[in-house]
Amino acid sequence: MDSLDTFDQKILALLKTDSRRTGEQLSREIGLSPAACLRRVQRLRKSGAIEREVAILAPELENKGTTIIVLLRIDRQNPRVMDEFCLHLRRQEEVDRLLWVTGDDDIAVIVNCGSMTDFAEFCRTFLDEPPVVGYKTLVSMREYTP
Repeated sequence: MDSLDTFDQKILALLKTDSRRTGEQLSREIGLSPAACLRRVQRLRKSGAIEREVAILAPELENKGTTIIVLLRIDRQNPRVMDEFCLHLRRQEEVDRLLWVTGDDDIAVIVNCGSMTDFAEFCRTFLDEPPVVGYKTLVSMREYTP
């Protein structure tokens, strides 16, 4: 991946909040011509600096009702088993994000389920067996969005 200059970093910061910005809009924000901005965006996509662009749906349209943050403690005796477990968990439809974290816990998982009953089934299926040695949950009551 190419090194990023100040203009590239500014473009990435703007696209991170709204990837549909036009060259004209980027130009006004960072002070390059619209064409130069678009060339940079194309280069950033091609180089992998922009990994993907996604649509963030309104929560009421996703119909996934309940967001739960799960903090996992994993048996770390065998790193390969932990990696395989995390890759398997990440592929599950309910898993939005999976992060390796510092502190008392090892993994933070953002899970979206239709109901608490669905979440209980998710736990029985994925979290009540090794390599998970324990977990804590935080249920989201509201999401604040910009």
